[in-house]
Amino acid sequence: MFGLSKEEIMLMLEKVGLEEKQKNAIADIMHLNNLRIEQQLAFIIHLVIEERERNISNNTYLN
Repeated sequence: MFGLSKEEIMLMLEKVGLEEKQKNAIADIMHLNNLRIEQQLAFIIHLVIEERERNISNNTYLN
């Protein structure tokens, strides 16, 4: 995982003068956003690897 865990986000929010519910909501939103970004990055990496493999196999076939 690349982003911060919910626990790490909560630790960072401890210094902020907010109620626990507010901190929890912020941590949930940030954590879910991190997960979505990671999923999108994994998908993009998958597409790039597929494209490279396709190019390699095409070049091998042509040579």
